[in-house]
Amino acid sequence: MKKASSVFLIVLFIISCNKIKPETRTISKTDKDSLLVVAVPKAGCQNCQKVIEGGLVDLKGVKQTILNLHTKEVSIVYNPEITNSNTLENTVKHLAHKIPCK
Repeated sequence: MKKASSVFLIVLFIISCNKIKPETRTISKTDKDSLLVVAVPKAGCQNCQKVIEGGLVDLKGVKQTILNLHTKEVSIVYNPEITNSNTLENTVKHLAHKIPCK
């Protein structure tokens, strides 16, 4: 019985990782903001979005993040006077190692 439960949970996880909803959010930036787009090729589910977006939004200077699972790119609106593209790219690489879809 334990094996059947384990198999069911694994199948459920795989199905949830493959169900991608259309992205309807849009980027909003001012003239003083910068926009950086970084590829996250292994991102495939809403849990991946939570890890990437949640990790970036905690950084000082980051105003908005959207990980589009269809394009597998995260768009980051940030204040270039507070942070820079190198810091953001390195943070995305670090967070990408924590996403569930690999």
